[in-house]
Amino acid sequence: MNKEAPREETSPVGIQIYELGKMSPLDKAMIMRRAHEDIEGVKREVFPIIADIRARGDEAILEYLERFDNVRLTKEELVVSEKDVREAYQNTDPLVLEAIRKQIALSRKFHHAQESQIPRQWEVETIPGVRLGQKKTAIDSVGLYVPGGTAPYPTVMQILAVPAKIAGVERIVGVTPPRGKNYEVIVAAEEAGVDELYRVGGVAAIAALAYGTETIKPVDKIVGPGNKYVTAAKLSVFGDVGIDMPAGPSEVLILADEEANPAYCAADMLSAAEHDPNAAGVLVTWSKKLAEETQKEIARQLPSLSRQHIIKQSLSKYSAIILVQNKDEAIEFANEYAPEHLEIMTGDCESLVDEIRNAGSIFLGEFGSKALGDYATGANHVLPTGGGAKMFSPIGVETFMKTSEVQYVTEEGLRTLAEIMKPIVEVENLDAHWNSVAQRLEEKNN
Repeated sequence: MNKEAPREETSPVGIQIYELGKMSPLDKAMIMRRAHEDIEGVKREVFPIIADIRARGDEAILEYLERFDNVRLTKEELVVSEKDVREAYQNTDPLVLEAIRKQIALSRKFHHAQESQIPRQWEVETIPGVRLGQKKTAIDSVGLYVPGGTAPYPTVMQILAVPAKIAGVERIVGVTPPRGKNYEVIVAAEEAGVDELYRVGGVAAIAALAYGTETIKPVDKIVGPGNKYVTAAKLSVFGDVGIDMPAGPSEVLILADEEANPAYCAADMLSAAEHDPNAAGVLVTWSKKLAEETQKEIARQLPSLSRQHIIKQSLSKYSAIILVQNKDEAIEFANEYAPEHLEIMTGDCESLVDEIRNAGSIFLGEFGSKALGDYATGANHVLPTGGGAKMFSPIGVETFMKTSEVQYVTEEGLRTLAEIMKPIVEVENLDAHWNSVAQRLEEKNN
């Protein structure tokens, strides 16, 4: 009888080294599933809140803000007014304002280039007399969820608003938890073109965007990242409103060889871990030395960081250092994990890109910290998490568009298609379908 290999001893900071071939199925499943594991249970918690807000509107929102955010607001204070915007500009450091404007300029450059690659309309003649095509139009209204329970995120506000604006969305609504004055978030919303901004977060914000209240009109689609409660709420309202994807707690997977710098690996894992207690930082390497040195670097760097209480929780939950046999096994693990952020720190990093099938955003080389993507590159950093990169894409201009098919059929096309349609209709026994074609044929034959 084969016994599972014992776990290696956990480091003082909670990050553990596993050998992939000796990991218990339970440990591997926990790392693979990460915070997504909790979503189904959390859904049961959010259903009553959503139902209450649908029933009582603003009154319920104000109660939940006091209960969950420890903030007491009036109905009028839910709305960020023009006076609030002026106050925000007056109280934002000029250097911060300049940085926000530079961020937005880079975001616009990236997303305008993206938009230029999207055909707004096209068509093809499939047979003589039949022209088929598609046209893309902007979604009428969207809600941008910007988290902020533990820190303000002006970067998230602008990176959501910029592609929405470029797509042509007419009504862009921002929501963010009422954390302090939120000056920088308000300024980022104004600079990026948000039309309405409200002080509400968590499940209450998602319910308000989906179903509306006396103050907040509903939207057609909700986008943006959040904790597991926000993710569960988005999944719960999906169908009544569109959503982008289950964008939950942040994560990074680093694929590194023996030449990688352990200090860089540790720093990038810590940067993911500081977002949320359920975030994940994972290193995958075939170098035992790098694994051990990275573990030591995490312990060395952690004491100097301000959000250690959050980082320690994250490191002990879904973060890990995984030792694999070789590069091929590392790539296989990365594709199975399907990370939000994938950093490749190997000597041949560019040659590995073609082998990566599942990743939200791929960073190449030792200087490609995922933190740069979060703050400054201009690429969108709202990405699929929890394995969602297997089927979802990053937020982009197309996120804020919908596609309609366009079909034009002439009499010649009708006759050709009727020959294809008739025997299939007889198999499916839907004679009214055939009748709709036969009426046209009969009229043209008379």
